[in-house]
Amino acid sequence: MRMTSRRPRAVALVTALACALASVAATPAQAAAVPDARADDGSHVVAQTTVDGDPRMLDLTVRSVGVGSYAMVRVILPAGWQAEPDRKWPAVYLLAGETRLQDYRGWTANTDVRRLADESGVLVVMPGSGSAGFFSDWWNYGKDIVANQWETFTAVEVPQLIDRGYRGDGRRAAAGLSLGGYGAVELAARRPGVFRFAGSFSGNLNPTGPYGELLTGAIVGSARLDPEALWGDRRREASRWDAHDPVVNADRLRGTELYLSTGNGLPGPFDGKLPIDVLPGAMLLEFLCSGQTIAMADRLNRLGVPVTSDFYGPGTHHWAYWQDQLHKTWPRMLRVLDAPAKTGEAS
Repeated sequence: MRMTSRRPRAVALVTALACALASVAATPAQAAAVPDARADDGSHVVAQTTVDGDPRMLDLTVRSVGVGSYAMVRVILPAGWQAEPDRKWPAVYLLAGETRLQDYRGWTANTDVRRLADESGVLVVMPGSGSAGFFSDWWNYGKDIVANQWETFTAVEVPQLIDRGYRGDGRRAAAGLSLGGYGAVELAARRPGVFRFAGSFSGNLNPTGPYGELLTGAIVGSARLDPEALWGDRRREASRWDAHDPVVNADRLRGTELYLSTGNGLPGPFDGKLPIDVLPGAMLLEFLCSGQTIAMADRLNRLGVPVTSDFYGPGTHHWAYWQDQLHKTWPRMLRVLDAPAKTGEAS
């Protein structure tokens, strides 16, 4: 999408709000042994470090063939992982927003997922997603370039590495915030069977809908990347945009347990301590994502696809609400993962 002079103020505002929340600082780590495991395309873990001396929280550096470079994944191992070397485990995938909001470290820095993991017999997998990767295999101007294939990384390479190197059993649930909410739902639609559960917290789920193109372009532009490299020009490559829009492809989500949540952008119960300079951007971004989330729920309801929605009214785009949503969805994900593996389930 090429920005025109008619919308510079709107684009600047949306770009600014995409940069409003600070990135998470890196955490100290120590080297640990790397398992001998490869994905089908040759992607593999080249380094593994423990975080803050915690032997069950690992940062993996993956040489990703699809991304064309190195990418990060944080993993929390189940409490019995070391003591039960022959046991395999289901996995909860938590997807981050764009890097300027949070990266793969965001969930452990801003929620109590580490404590939740202690009480649950699951792997917790938190993959990076590039500066603004959109969990998509980028069009790259139609050139034969293997790079920025974030869909392949998240839905193929990482699951294969987790299953083969860290004893995942193929049962997976996914939830994400903001752009990660888009990723959880979109990957469930594009890769049926990879995730049994897909949850979106304040997700931008309708890139071809009202304000969707604007928001998509602003997020990619905030990472200093060309929005047209993602899916091409909105009008000339309309079918490619449609193919990456969860609302358009909602019928492909039958059989996946779905959960959608969003505030309405007005200040809510968790906004009292939000810095005053961050509040306007967090309000606007939640308002835009609210419209897209409601459009997704309406589309699913029209199609008769079951979905659980939590449209909780006042609330903005930040971690206090996503922590609350994580607690609401955690028991749901564990229940879905407790079912026996299905014949032919993706691995």
